[in-house]
Amino acid sequence: MTVRPFQPTDAPAWVALTNRVLNRHTTLDAWQADETRRPPDRLHCRWVTEQDGSVVGTAALYEWAFAPPGYLHAQVLVHPAARRQGRGAALAARLLATARETGAAGLQADVSDADPDSLRWAQARGFVHAAHRFTSELDLRTFDPGPFQPRLDRVTEQGVTITDLAGAGEAALDRYLNFVADRLPDTPDLAGHPRWPLAQVRETLHLDRDPRPEWLVQALAPDGTLLGISALVHYRDMAYNEFTAVHPQARGRGLALPMKLHAIRRAQEAGLRTMRTNNHSRNAPMIAVNDRLGFVRQPGRFELHLPLR
Repeated sequence: MTVRPFQPTDAPAWVALTNRVLNRHTTLDAWQADETRRPPDRLHCRWVTEQDGSVVGTAALYEWAFAPPGYLHAQVLVHPAARRQGRGAALAARLLATARETGAAGLQADVSDADPDSLRWAQARGFVHAAHRFTSELDLRTFDPGPFQPRLDRVTEQGVTITDLAGAGEAALDRYLNFVADRLPDTPDLAGHPRWPLAQVRETLHLDRDPRPEWLVQALAPDGTLLGISALVHYRDMAYNEFTAVHPQARGRGLALPMKLHAIRRAQEAGLRTMRTNNHSRNAPMIAVNDRLGFVRQPGRFELHLPLR
């Protein structure tokens, strides 16, 4: 059984297998476009294994902003018809050896919470459960903001203005980016992580490839102090709510839901059908906001860790 490095000619098979195993619908063109945006200085290794000339298994090892400090993200996928033949184990062995060579502190992986077989396979190789996340989805075509108007009115009564960065200058953008970087370690996803560099925040908000300042919502106090943000990015046919955060001194004032309402309106105005977000299962306040707005929870994924030191 041979495991070999990924070649550019493997791209169609790679995309097809990823779509098949992870139930995705990524096109080859979209995948290749994402590849052109991947920073060349970041570790990113891929391998494949074949059967009768066809790729039936893949593995990837790469740096990811949401992985614990010093950890690399790991992924092993095998076509259902080619499982229980040792292919996943062979891919995992190559991946693990490379991770050790790089000096990684550990590996991070994720598996569907509806896939107990894959969970057991990973746990048998030393991976342990670290977190649970799930996607929530809102149908923008049917969403009615009317019932939430009283909440918007209460924010106005506080003297808070909810606006966006459309037409704002570099100083306002810099303040927004720094606010995001400051608040990220407050989230369950990035608790204990170092503060992100502003370049990482810019990349996550697509500012260097698809800037949408009108999708960067902010709540301002009467004196102009930035109290909170809710940021959207565009992924193909949907709006994705990357971050919603409130300054610690402004929490308890009901700002998150009104900011999300403004974000939803901007996505509707763009003609999109769907808005999605991801939640850490321990982020109860934001989950409550999403539930109140009518986001529908989708199957989630378990985050797994394998320490190497």
